[in-house]
Amino acid sequence: MNVLVTGGTGYLGSVLLRVLAARREIERITAVSLSSPRGALPDKVSFHKLDVRDPGFADLVKGHQVVVHTAAVVLWPRRMPAKERDSINIDGTVSVARAAVAAGVRKFVHASSMGAYDPRKIRGQSLVTETFTLGDGQSGLYYWDAKASQERLLQEILSDSRTVLTLLRPTYIMGPSNESAARAYRRNAVNFAGANPRRQFVDERDVADAFALAVLEDLPGAYNVVPDDFLYLREAWRLAGASFVPVLPLLLAKVITWLRWRYGGSPVHPMWVEDLLLDFTGSNARLKAAGWCPRWTSYDAFTAAVQALEKSKSGNLLQ
Repeated sequence: MNVLVTGGTGYLGSVLLRVLAARREIERITAVSLSSPRGALPDKVSFHKLDVRDPGFADLVKGHQVVVHTAAVVLWPRRMPAKERDSINIDGTVSVARAAVAAGVRKFVHASSMGAYDPRKIRGQSLVTETFTLGDGQSGLYYWDAKASQERLLQEILSDSRTVLTLLRPTYIMGPSNESAARAYRRNAVNFAGANPRRQFVDERDVADAFALAVLEDLPGAYNVVPDDFLYLREAWRLAGASFVPVLPLLLAKVITWLRWRYGGSPVHPMWVEDLLLDFTGSNARLKAAGWCPRWTSYDAFTAAVQALEKSKSGNLLQ
């Protein structure tokens, strides 16, 4: 089996390459990304520095039985034009899907998100299943709107083809390769009066197992990729080791975040402040029924990232 992975040098893509390369059923993996790998790739992996919107991408897809699409813009600095951000997320997804259909790919596994659901309706919900209402793309929370739009486009493009479409919807991914997220939680801790939303953190290794399952088995449709438990936001700040956690009004937190994004070069858009306050949990029952089982809890996933951050800091001090 030959597998092509877009966004292969990104956080999720890099984790997937290691896990997929260890599966004996997979003979060859093609990784595609705009950025070069930071380290050595597994022997099975060949890397191509290419934009998935490039006309030549379609030729590269030929000969693969599975396409795994992870390339996406999640955080974006002020200097990135909105048109470019949207083109990568939307036009890029359309390009990959059409190339897969043209090449007769058997499976298309898309890295979606729990953010595909309607954020205006999900607040306060528990054990959200895959039948919950998708967003309509008009919520004002860009990431959520983009994920919902991607799913609709993929279903439209692939519905009349023989390609099996799997939509994997992870919640917040953490783990030993995500020290940057742990650092962000430590530096940007903030509480809001009267609010302590639930947060599910799924371990990157559990996410990779879900993708491997979708690559090796036929899993048509959507599947939440979430752990069995959750943390409260204030507990996450504590685990991150935040030394000072101010209590701020929502508007002030958004203004500060906007100033950092607008003038300080931060890639964190103010919409992520609203995201912090979305209290909900998802159900993993459907994916479990397909044979997946999370090995790590939210606590495990979060602390693994924090431990990786501490190890990195210790290593830098010794150099």
